[in-house]
Amino acid sequence: MASAPAGRPQTGSDYLASLDDGRVVIHDGVPVERVAEHPAFAGTAATIAALYDTLHDDDSGVPLVPTADGTGLTHPFWTVPHSRDELRVQRDAIAAWQRRTHGWVGRTPEFMACVITSMAAHAPFFGRFEPNVRDMLARDQRDVTHYAQALVNPPVDRDLPPDEVGDVFLHVVRETDEGVVIRGAKAVVTGAATAQRLLVSHFGGEVQTEDFAIAASVPVASAGIRIYTRGIPAHADAPLSSRFTEHDALVVFDDVLVPWEDVFIRDPETMLAFNKGAVGWNVRLVFQATTRLEAKLERIAALAVRATEIMGTSELRGVQASLGELIAYRDTVAALRDAMIEQAVPSGDSLGPGPQAAMAFAAYGPDAYSRMRVNLQTMLASAFAHLPVPLDSLGSEHVAPIEPLLRGSGGADARERLEVMGELWDAVGTGFGARHELYERSYFGQPERMHLGILAGAKATGRIDAWQGPLVE
Repeated sequence: MASAPAGRPQTGSDYLASLDDGRVVIHDGVPVERVAEHPAFAGTAATIAALYDTLHDDDSGVPLVPTADGTGLTHPFWTVPHSRDELRVQRDAIAAWQRRTHGWVGRTPEFMACVITSMAAHAPFFGRFEPNVRDMLARDQRDVTHYAQALVNPPVDRDLPPDEVGDVFLHVVRETDEGVVIRGAKAVVTGAATAQRLLVSHFGGEVQTEDFAIAASVPVASAGIRIYTRGIPAHADAPLSSRFTEHDALVVFDDVLVPWEDVFIRDPETMLAFNKGAVGWNVRLVFQATTRLEAKLERIAALAVRATEIMGTSELRGVQASLGELIAYRDTVAALRDAMIEQAVPSGDSLGPGPQAAMAFAAYGPDAYSRMRVNLQTMLASAFAHLPVPLDSLGSEHVAPIEPLLRGSGGADARERLEVMGELWDAVGTGFGARHELYERSYFGQPERMHLGILAGAKATGRIDAWQGPLVE
C-alpha cells in the first residue's frame, strides 16, 4: 500500500492491486485467475475501490478523523467512540459511503470495524491476547482493511454441538511455535473473494473444547484457503447486480497456519461470552446495518414514486398508501438508529450504541423488508417486469420504430422508463433482488432468537418488574 499518501488509508488502486495476491477462488467450479478482472467480481471490486478513493478526495463529503496514535487519518467508524457526537460523526461517515452504493453492498470496508473497534474497547477481556487485539486495530484502522466475516458453520448436523462435527466445522488441529493450524469450513462468508482479510470465529452453537474455540484475523491469500462461489447473472442491463453483487462464499481452510499475533481467542468460556455480546460488537453491527438499510430504502422509495408516475397510477389512494408505508419503513429504521445514539451506554473503553433500540430493529427489520418487497410487487405488478428491450438497444434499427410505444406517463420517455423499471426489477425481481431479501431476513440469524433475547434482557434489567408495579389510584 506504498502508493497511498502518508497518513491516509489505501487508495482504490492499492485495494485492486491487493486482490492480485495469489488467492484461490473457485467460481462456478472454475478457478479465477484475476479476481478484479473477472466478470463476476469486477463490478463490486471497482465499487469498493471507488469508496477508498473518496478517502483521498476532500470534496467527497466523507469525513476523516485522526487515528488513535495521531499519525494519520481514517474512516470515523474505524475509531473507538467516546461520546454521542463521535457516534453521530460515525453515522454520517457510514451514510456518506452507503449513499454511494445505495446500500446494496453489505460488506463495505467500514463494516467489520464494528467488531474490531468493539474488541479494542474491551481489550483486557481477551487476556493474554490483549496486545494482539490492540495491534489489530492499529493496523486495520490505518489501512481501513477490507474484511469479510467468517462466522457461520455450514448447515449440517445442527442438532449436534459444533465439537462433534469436526469433519466439517472449523477447528484447531494443532498448535506450533509459529501459531495455530486450522482446518474445516465456514459458510455464507459474504464478499470473501474481494476481501483482504477474514475475521474467523464461531457463532451459533456453544463450543465445549479448546479445539473449536478460535478467533483470529487471517489474510485471504493464506496458504490452504480456498474460496468457493456461485454466479448471480450480472449482464450489462442489470444495473445493480452488475455493480454490487456480493457472493456468499464457502471458505475451506486446509491446515492454514495462523501466526500467534493474529489470534484473539483460544478458550471456550471467552468464545461463548464473545458471541453473547460481552464486547458490544453485535450492537455496533446493528448501528452500521441500519445506516446501510436507510440508504437502500431511500433509493427504493425514490424509484417507486417515480415508477408510479411513469405508470400513471400515482394518484390512486392504494398506491399512495403503499408508498407512504415504504417511506415510514425508512423513517423507522433511521429513528431506531438515532435512538441507539441517544440511548448510548458505556461499553468498555467506549460509549456504545444503545442495545434496546438495536435489538428492536434486529427483530423488526427482517419481516418489514419482506413486506416492502411484496408491496412493491403488488403496487407495480407487471409494469416493472415489462422490459421488452434492453436499454442499450434504443436507437437500433430494430427498436427505433417502436420506441415511441415504450414511453411512460408523467413525461417519461422510453429511456427513463427502462432505466427506472430496470433498476427496480433488479432490486426486487431478479436473483440479485431475491438474494437481498434473504440477506436482510437472515442478517441477525433466526428472528425468534432475537425475540428471546429481547425478553431475557427486559427481565434481567428489571424493566418487566417495573412495568408490573401496582395500579396508580
